[in-house]
Amino acid sequence: MFRQLDFRSFFNFLGRNKLYTAINIFGLSLSLMFVILIADYTVRQFTVDSFHSKAGRIYVVSNENTVASAYFLQKHLLDRYPEIEATCAVSFEDHHTVEADGKLALADVLYADTTFFRIFDFELAAGDRRQALAARDNVVLSESFARRMFGDADPVGRSLVAEGKSYTVSAVMRDIERSVIPPVDLLYRGDLLTKKNNNNESMSNVGSCCTFLLAREGADLRAKLPDMLDYFKTIYLPYTRDFYRQVTLLPLREVYFSPLDSYGNLSSGNRSFVTILMAIGIVILLFAVINYVNLTAAQTGFRAKEMATRRLLGATKGEVVLKLILESTLMCCTAFAVAFLLAEAAEPYAARLLGAKIDISAAATPERIAWYALFLLALGFVSGIVPATLVARYKPVDVMRGSLRHRTKQVYSKVLIVIQNAITVAMLATSLTVYAQTRHLIDAPLGYDTKDILMLRHDIFDGYDQMRRLRDELRSEPSVEAVAFSTATPLTKGSNWTMQYDDGRMISFEYFVADSVFFRILGLELLRDNHTEGWGFNQYAFKQMDIPEDTSGVRLANIEDPVSVAGIYRDFRFGSVLEKPTAMILWNIGDFDRFWNGKKLSAPRFPGYMLVKTRGDHDEAYATIRSIFERINDDGFFEGRYFEQQIADFFADEQRTLRIVGIFTLAAILISALGLLAMSTYYMQQKQQETAVRKVFGATRREMLRRLVGNFMAQVAVAFLIAVPVAWYALDRWLQDYSVRIRLGAWIFLAAGAFAATVALATVFWQSSRAAAANPVDALKN
Repeated sequence: MFRQLDFRSFFNFLGRNKLYTAINIFGLSLSLMFVILIADYTVRQFTVDSFHSKAGRIYVVSNENTVASAYFLQKHLLDRYPEIEATCAVSFEDHHTVEADGKLALADVLYADTTFFRIFDFELAAGDRRQALAARDNVVLSESFARRMFGDADPVGRSLVAEGKSYTVSAVMRDIERSVIPPVDLLYRGDLLTKKNNNNESMSNVGSCCTFLLAREGADLRAKLPDMLDYFKTIYLPYTRDFYRQVTLLPLREVYFSPLDSYGNLSSGNRSFVTILMAIGIVILLFAVINYVNLTAAQTGFRAKEMATRRLLGATKGEVVLKLILESTLMCCTAFAVAFLLAEAAEPYAARLLGAKIDISAAATPERIAWYALFLLALGFVSGIVPATLVARYKPVDVMRGSLRHRTKQVYSKVLIVIQNAITVAMLATSLTVYAQTRHLIDAPLGYDTKDILMLRHDIFDGYDQMRRLRDELRSEPSVEAVAFSTATPLTKGSNWTMQYDDGRMISFEYFVADSVFFRILGLELLRDNHTEGWGFNQYAFKQMDIPEDTSGVRLANIEDPVSVAGIYRDFRFGSVLEKPTAMILWNIGDFDRFWNGKKLSAPRFPGYMLVKTRGDHDEAYATIRSIFERINDDGFFEGRYFEQQIADFFADEQRTLRIVGIFTLAAILISALGLLAMSTYYMQQKQQETAVRKVFGATRREMLRRLVGNFMAQVAVAFLIAVPVAWYALDRWLQDYSVRIRLGAWIFLAAGAFAATVALATVFWQSSRAAAANPVDALKN
């Protein structure tokens, strides 16, 4: 056994074959770096919320469409079902203005009931979890936000002002990670939500929060679902009006990857993206393994003599195989050590790219280390078994005859090179397809003008007087074409009104109020103008109501008198181009000052947005608007986004996938090219005598170059023929998930094939040129 652990001959072999050693260490290290990073990210994704001690008993109330519900629903559930130990509703909001210790900041906040720290195990850095939300004016700060506002001082007991109201800091919690509860800066008591978001006992605001239930030990809460459905039909508006027809209780550990909408109240993950990432990582690792197997198989002529000698000295076939597998495992362990250092260095970039925390060192637990050890043993076995079998399957006399080298050259190397090139072509085609589809989604027309429009939210202003002052000053700026006000925008969506039509059907309307400038700068097309006051509707609203477009009045059960139809607007998209069509109510109130001047309005009728149509360079216009805003509101936060930026953000996942696929494709190309370089080097060495003989018998340099290069290019051609149908099928299936998509064109696969062929040609051409130009006398002497 100890003879198998003597690696001196292996080290001597590596020292004599520096190109072989460098390519294998580099390829394995690079691929294992990706594996380490992906493994950490994947484990974190699939263990979201698993750290809660009561995770197995926590559920979220949901239906066929959403995991959001009404705030007061929990009260009814707690009173009716003794199987429920506790409930907690949470609601997320952003852009709360917070002032403390002379500092101003914008905070992301969460409304949560007093049971929050009883149900969930989020750790407190300071304060008592039982009293953290005991008083209505208590707030809990995240650790990072507390440090941002109070420095190193203890914030517990200190005061702050949030959204104009004074609160006392009761506790500091560790920053939220790996949870569907979003990472927030500040935690309010949940019952304040009834004032902030118009929640009431009628439960008409059905998407204001998400309701978590903690089941009692041993209770089968899901057995109560049929009764819950019947009960909801008597008390809960979307069920009494048949808008929702199912009740489900989603286990906490399943919420993160659930496709159900939380209306922005919870964090969510993309299982498909994680799966794609894992698959790509496996492909990159496969490339490195193929290189190792291929290069090691190419070297079997040299190692076979050594192993034949060992056989002659008494070593068994099994001992020879074991030694080669152990050498392979040692190579993998060495590469893993290098890969771990590379992963540490790449960790910040990977975290930004994936939009998630990655901490390699902190995750190096005994359990994870054990898994890594098993992985390396398996990797060493898989990488070493093929070349080990090749060497051990022949008798020493076979090695002396050279039959091993011939079979390796003719079968294994070519097959593995074809596989590598086929995967490269497929990955190149994938990168091109993802890029083309992403650009198609971003550039798709939405039915209104999106160019040069800067969107400002109302919460950066200190009242509507400031909004008017900014508008008046901007009108004189050359970089500003027009300024509009509205309650919402097509990108941010309106206030959703689910109303009962005259025939009893429930129809969901997106509703917003805007001045005439808003309709003009967006270019919303008025198809029919009835020249009367009232609401405008889009074409889809008439389809939903199933009435002709020349109808002058619409009767809605929620409103006593019929609503006058002021006009009909051409359909346009709300949200991204992938959003389904929706019924819209568009109220053109004409002049902003006349409608809003001196009024105290609540949602959905306050001007929540200012839209600025700019001219010229965006950055210059933005800087001008910002400087004027800061002169008007010297203690405010200026924040604005152009429509083009917002549209691109809709497809952040696609853009992230594109970047990741691109990085992995480049890595695959590099590993493949290095392997091909090494293989071409060894191939040319093996072909020296054959090339020399052909040249002696009259073959020209060009003929030999064409013959040598053609051998490799033929393998690329075979790889292309294999890759195209497989990639076409997979990419076509992927595109089916998009309602708006490109058509797969032949240019994508031709471009991928041409690029792969160019890389292969550039890799082998220099070696082939040297071999074709070599003096045949030198080769024949050897």
